[in-house]
Amino acid sequence: MRTRSGTRAAADNHPRPAPTRPSPLDFPYYQVHGDLNAAHQDAQNLDQIFLGLEKHVSVRHLEALNITLLGEIPLEKLIPEGYLPPTTWLQDPSLAAAPSSIAPDSAEPSKEARKPGHEEFYQRAKELLYDNDECFDSLPGGPRSRGPPPVKLSQTNNFYQNLLSMAESWDTSKDNYTINEDGKEMYTGRRYVAGHEMPPHYRENTVNAFVELCIWPFVCNLQSPRSSVNRKLQFRKRYLPVQGVTSSVCRNSTERQKAKGGILQGPLVGVHCRNTTTFRSATDGIGEGKEELMDLLSEVSAALLVAQKRAREGKVEEKPWENKYWALAERRHLGELGGGRQDAETNTRARREIEAMESGVEPMEDVEMEKKRDGSNSNDAKRRRIQGPKQAYLTTKPPESQWEPKMEYRSIGKEPAAGADNIYLISSLNHHVSIVNIRIDDRYLEYITHGSPKEDFDPSTEEWWILEVKRSKWFDLFDPQDRGEAMRGIWGVMQWMTREMG
Repeated sequence: MRTRSGTRAAADNHPRPAPTRPSPLDFPYYQVHGDLNAAHQDAQNLDQIFLGLEKHVSVRHLEALNITLLGEIPLEKLIPEGYLPPTTWLQDPSLAAAPSSIAPDSAEPSKEARKPGHEEFYQRAKELLYDNDECFDSLPGGPRSRGPPPVKLSQTNNFYQNLLSMAESWDTSKDNYTINEDGKEMYTGRRYVAGHEMPPHYRENTVNAFVELCIWPFVCNLQSPRSSVNRKLQFRKRYLPVQGVTSSVCRNSTERQKAKGGILQGPLVGVHCRNTTTFRSATDGIGEGKEELMDLLSEVSAALLVAQKRAREGKVEEKPWENKYWALAERRHLGELGGGRQDAETNTRARREIEAMESGVEPMEDVEMEKKRDGSNSNDAKRRRIQGPKQAYLTTKPPESQWEPKMEYRSIGKEPAAGADNIYLISSLNHHVSIVNIRIDDRYLEYITHGSPKEDFDPSTEEWWILEVKRSKWFDLFDPQDRGEAMRGIWGVMQWMTREMG
């Protein structure tokens, strides 16, 4: 994270060469018709349909998954009744006539999760309602004059640091263009680049800081994927990469020793950020752009990935490489070198290295490399040791596990007898966030993951073969009122997911 210095902050008001014109604010629009006849035929051929998805994406992919979409859903209908904080929680609780509560079970904390109330909500929400300029001026290195900072940030300092980084790409409120004496266009304002040029991690850091602000009172943390392997969706016999970055809201372990060891439980909610700013070409109609369709499939894939992880509760990872000769930790037989694709030079070097290893003497090339490492040349000192064929063969490791370490997979918040899981996803585009809810039937998830229960079903008669996607409005993180509403929504989701189960 870059901290804005006073010198650069003061430069906002000094003319400089104009940056790239601001990126137009655009969002994807979807038109899902739900053709049952097409879904009936395509559901049998999912593997074939999703080959070459990025090159040939079309509405057919949405129909094959039987996706229906409901947009602009109010928070009151997106979150079960009794768990969404009322709008009065955005006001000082000391001014309230009587203490308010959300759900009946939120009055007393449970062993599984704490239930924060109005006071903890308002401590964070009040800082989100501050004016952006006042918050930016209160940051370390801000452009304020002598005197105390305009506002005091105790809970949201990290969020506003990252929001400022986004503002330098997206905030057009202070844009001013002039022409100097030489006829060149000059600029004063906050932006240094356009929105589409912003590094993706600025958005990720800002959204993560905002989400963490809402989940910490529930004894939860945000876990980012440790590697690209943990971001892949199991789709029959393949693993498909999920576009964008998907983090997980996880609960700290309720056991003291496991909590000290960093063990997390979940995931509860997914957080999905994408870097797309243009969703259709000049010839595409609304809802027909390739990027629009890819964006919806990306969100659905992220939700299915969260559902797959939650469904791992009580299961043991199936490792296809177990007891396979090519994945064993120790290898004793190298086989015959030579022939095939190896040329004479490679064979000669390999045999020389094998003979040197058997005699206990290092090959001369490796000795020379060691001398270079210890030398004064920094580039040579950083050069890695070159492995011969035998060493590479003996040190080959099995594929990386699809399951994350230090994670106890649990479907927290899922009704045991419901037969379906309500997946919540915090989705982010541009400088906005939205709350997405997808109800995924257990049979649907099983069919996507393993291709069962049965191949010859009729989607017109199977109630489980439907994916209903509900989305809230897009909340602007630069708008204080939208920030307050987005926090209400995330807080309500966390109240629902950490509720006491009977």
